[in-house]
Amino acid sequence: MSSWYDQSKQCIALRKHVLRVDLCIFIDKETAFSNESFLDSTIKSLVTASIIKGLDIIGVLSEDNPNIGWKAYKMAESQKMDIKVIPGQTYICTGKELLYVYKLQQPLPKNLSIEKVCEIAHKNGGFVVAAKVTKRQVANLEKLQGSTYAPDAVEIFNDKTGGFRDYNIDFIKFISSGSTSANELEISNSFTLMDRHKLDEIGLLGELEKVDYTPKYLDPQQGV
Repeated sequence: MSSWYDQSKQCIALRKHVLRVDLCIFIDKETAFSNESFLDSTIKSLVTASIIKGLDIIGVLSEDNPNIGWKAYKMAESQKMDIKVIPGQTYICTGKELLYVYKLQQPLPKNLSIEKVCEIAHKNGGFVVAAKVTKRQVANLEKLQGSTYAPDAVEIFNDKTGGFRDYNIDFIKFISSGSTSANELEISNSFTLMDRHKLDEIGLLGELEKVDYTPKYLDPQQGV
């Protein structure tokens, strides 16, 4: 009789090819926390809850600043947590568009247009998602599409804020939980299933996480 490990290697692991993605897990500004320890425990609680839920990639967002997202990223890396954390910030443009901007090291300056935010983000290796898109904003997004001034994707549903916003525009589309606590994350059924090839193509995977990546639970074990 073959071992569980041999059996697992013979099957196609869903998680190896199709990943569970939630790009909107929100944590308050650092000033909302009484001390660093409370902030760290909040971050760890949300990242751990994401792993328990079976998520593979999460976006950790805070208002106007990516610092907390980077704390979550470093925590997951240093503690070898089996999850990919993408740090980000929310941003409200001069035209009132709400954006999630990921992978930037520094907070964006205030009072920028959507075109300028996207331009800065893309020049610095960032990724931009337009959220709460209104019918009025759709026309402008379609004009910008395909340029460096356009977001990379749109959020069509957020469990926290509600409202399905799929206006049949030709952007990559995400569904998010919008969770702000481990309890909310546990209750929410909202996330996006996305092919690993697509995540690689849009730049949300690291060099060692691309199509040949093997999840930790399928890694060869010493002595097996």
